[in-house]
Amino acid sequence: MRLNAKYLSVLLLTVTFSSQLFAADLTEIYNLAVKNDPLLAIAEASYMGIKETVIQARAALLPLVTLGASTSDNRRRVPIPRLLGIPPQPDVITNFNSHGFQATITQPVFQLDRWYQFQQAKYIAAQAKATFAAQQQDQILRVADSYFTILEAEDLLDASSAERDAVQRQLEQVQQRFNVGLVAITDVLESAAAYDTSTVNVIEAEGAQRISFETLLRLTGQSFNAVAGLSSQFPVAAPEPNDEEAWVKAALVQNYQLQATREALKAAEKELKAAKAIRYPSVDANITYTDSVTGGGDFFGAKQDTRSAAIRVNIPIYQGGGISSRVRQAAYGLEEAQKNLDLTRKTVIENTRILFTAINTDVGRVGARLKGIKSSQSALEATQTGYEVGTRNIVDVLLVQQRLYEAQFRYASARYKYIKDTLALKQLAGSLSPQDIYDLNQFLESDAPVERASLLTR
Repeated sequence: MRLNAKYLSVLLLTVTFSSQLFAADLTEIYNLAVKNDPLLAIAEASYMGIKETVIQARAALLPLVTLGASTSDNRRRVPIPRLLGIPPQPDVITNFNSHGFQATITQPVFQLDRWYQFQQAKYIAAQAKATFAAQQQDQILRVADSYFTILEAEDLLDASSAERDAVQRQLEQVQQRFNVGLVAITDVLESAAAYDTSTVNVIEAEGAQRISFETLLRLTGQSFNAVAGLSSQFPVAAPEPNDEEAWVKAALVQNYQLQATREALKAAEKELKAAKAIRYPSVDANITYTDSVTGGGDFFGAKQDTRSAAIRVNIPIYQGGGISSRVRQAAYGLEEAQKNLDLTRKTVIENTRILFTAINTDVGRVGARLKGIKSSQSALEATQTGYEVGTRNIVDVLLVQQRLYEAQFRYASARYKYIKDTLALKQLAGSLSPQDIYDLNQFLESDAPVERASLLTR
């Protein structure tokens, strides 16, 4: 079946148009990032590798079974002594094989340093688990930050484009008024300069908006040309609960970075105990079975079966000061872990308080920015009226107009900052989860997509 050229063109145009309208939402991007984000993959591989240290440390406490075997071909030459009256006799040469095997079982009975190392490994694994959980939360933040940075860049581009279009209309009107002698040439020049500046702003905003899409490629392994926009109905409310101390208490218990430093402190304590335990005697139980066969005839040949059981005690007496050095090193490591825990705790408390205050500030800022838009709109209308009747000049109009579009962008930016601060506060409290992404996704509008800008087209 052949497709004529007209039908094929229509089909390609339809597919192209549909793909341009398709807008990915926050949930889709997050799910792809979970599978393809290289930073998360690195973190997971690191966590899985550290988990293996527990198995390795436990292995040092379990029986060690070894089996060895050997075989060799031998040549024995026995000279015959010369006796008086007897003709010389040739030497006796014998070729024979010797072989055997040995099985050994060694069970540590008392190895206190190994026991502490096993306990240390479990705390190190717990530290890695908490660190990986923190990195999973960090990925949620990175995805949300990248997504809403795109929306913020789009709002800046919209504001810049709207300002340029308004300045362009203003320039056309001023030019017409100048042509009939109603205004001076300075008004035309002021309007032209403002238009040139606004055009530059649009070009820069287009570049920034295009660049903002690039982070999605690194996060998800895929390129996107459109994402869903944020609904105007998105609620901006104070944190729940609106109690700073409640958030601080939650952070001190649930913060994963703080949990990781606590586990690191416990691991350092076990490291110090393990270093000190090297001074103690160690006891091993050993069972050996040996079977060997040596050829060479009845006289020289032999077959032996040996079974032995032994208790081996090792008492370290002197190792050149190495044990004392390890103890001191472990003590410094414990001090470092304690100081790091104290620092992390103070930092978590500080950042939790800062973000709690920031979110409440964001709530007030969003409301104030919305009122500012209305005030700027009224001021623009009044200034334009004043310009028409001659009480205001063109510079006044351009400045008030600029303030209006700046107010619109700052309002949108304040909403995105509120979202990012809210997620960051939840991360500090250890409660950030994929559900927060899914909840945010309910306020995204796929039918109002934010498309990747084409340079120099607006």
